This record gives sequence, C-alpha cells and structure tokens, in this order.
Amino acid sequence: MKKVITYLQYGLIATILVLIIRQLRSEGTLQIVEQLRSVTLNTLYVFLLMAIIGLMVFNWYLEGKKWQLLMSPFEAIHIRKAIKIVLAGIATGIFTPGRVGEYAGRALTSDKNQKPEVITATLLGSIAQNFWNIAGGLTFSYYFLKNVFSVTNAWFVPFTILIAIQIVLLLLLYYHLPKAVDFVTNNTWLHKYKDRLTSLRLYSSSLLHRVLLLSLLRYAVYVGQYVLIMIFLHVEVSPGLMLANITGIYLIQTGIPLPTIMSIIARGELAILVWSASGVSSIIALAATFLLWFINLIIPALGGLYILTKTNFYQYFKKEDHA
Repeated sequence: MKKVITYLQYGLIATILVLIIRQLRSEGTLQIVEQLRSVTLNTLYVFLLMAIIGLMVFNWYLEGKKWQLLMSPFEAIHIRKAIKIVLAGIATGIFTPGRVGEYAGRALTSDKNQKPEVITATLLGSIAQNFWNIAGGLTFSYYFLKNVFSVTNAWFVPFTILIAIQIVLLLLLYYHLPKAVDFVTNNTWLHKYKDRLTSLRLYSSSLLHRVLLLSLLRYAVYVGQYVLIMIFLHVEVSPGLMLANITGIYLIQTGIPLPTIMSIIARGELAILVWSASGVSSIIALAATFLLWFINLIIPALGGLYILTKTNFYQYFKKEDHA
C-alpha cells in the first residue's frame, strides 16, 4: 500500500510538471516571450520587474497569514508552515476547474485529523477573496462597461444602486455564512455534509474582519501588480481607465471555472477584448496576461511541487491503529 501511494504521489507531481512545461512550450507562449524580450530594460524597468516579483512574494505571504488566521480556531500554525500549505495548494489547484484542487494540497500538508476544518478554512478564505474581486469589479464596472461595451450615462444611477445592493448582500452572506449553510444543507441533498461545516460557527466577527482585511490587501497587491506590468510594457492609458479595465478583468475571471493551467488562453482572450477598447495591442495584452500568470501562479506552483515531494502522503492516508 505504501508503494502504491508513493507512486501516486510522484505521478501527481510529474503530471502537474508536464502540464506546466507543455503550456510554457506552446507556440502562443513562445510568441509572447519573444515580445517580452523586445522590452527595453533600463534601470527603471529593471526596478519595475523586481517590484512585480516582490509583490508576488508579498501576495503569498499575505495568503499565508490569512491561512494562519483561518486555522487559528483549531490550531496554532507557524507562518512558515502556513506558506508551505498555501504553495502546496497552488500546485494541486493549478490543473482543476476553479482551482478547487487547492483543498487537496492544503489538506495533504495539514494535520490529517482536521479535514473538515481545512475544508471550512479554504471555503471561507475563498469567499473573502472573491468578495473583493467582485466588489472591486462592481465598483469600477460602470466605467469598464462604458469603455468596453459603450454603455450610456443613462444607466449610471440604476447601475450604482444595483452595485450597492450586491455588495451589501455579499457582506451579509460572508458574516452570516453559518446560517446560509444551515439553510442550504437543511433544504437540499447536502444535509449529509452539515456536520462537517459546523466549525464555521467558531469564527468570531473580529476574526472575520481580519480575514477580510487581509483579503483586501491581497486584492490591492495584485491590482497594483497588474498596473506595474502595464507600465513595464509601456502602456499609456489614464489611471481611472486602467483601474476599470484591471478590476473588470478580475471580476470576469472570478466567474471563469477553468483550470489555471488552461485559463491562460481564456484570460488572454479576455484581456485582448478589454484592452483593445483602450487602444492596447493584442500582443501587449497577452504579454501582460502571461507575466501575471507566470509570476503569480507558475513560480509559486513550482515551489508547491517541491513541498509535495517532501510530504508524506502515506502518513496522511494511513489508518490509525486503535488498541
């Protein structure tokens, strides 16, 4: 049994690595890399590139702090371990729709006796992060839709009201998630999973505030990172339009249930649609998408794969002997 699990472990790691390599060696990716090689790298642009990479490190540090906080009702985790768990989740989530596979990576590198707690923490963390993806996108959505789809000014007032209602509803859902889970599980076939989600009640309002704040900081980091990438690629558009396009892209991406390893294609097409309305060429839009994808996901995923090689899968699946 131990050998079988070991073979499965390295088979999973090899599969993820092959998928990453195949994507990096695809014809479209090579064309984008050629475009990036043409970017003039004076001192300012070297600094920008270093800042973009530095923000990636800070981004995943924040996610590690968030995981540490999310697991605090159940156990005290050192920040180093929390970051390792997060990176392992990125690696396993990279080839699954909507990155649902993140749970597997986080579970495998956590205490095996806390599977329900890991599910709860992953769910809550995802909701908090997606709240800002949606709220940020909705806040700038009118400007975004006016620029990309030529929405008229007559829609401004009803649009603002609709946005405010949606953001309030999202906040109510976040702070009253246990009640929402009770309602859903009591009235659907999901009732058999109700006991596994009871740990949601252990999260205090103050803890939820802090998780939401860390999620906001992460959102600000990767929006800022996108801005720096556009500057790095010599894109010149107004700050308001740039923020509208970026937050609009993140809003739409939140609803694209594609594996991260494949979504570079969908993200690229979306970026072309959005940025072309602002006069940005398709190759620049694709280059920005690739840089974000490679720096924010592929590099951390490779770190996560290394962590998975050091993880004892057999110990996780081994049944405890009871006297």
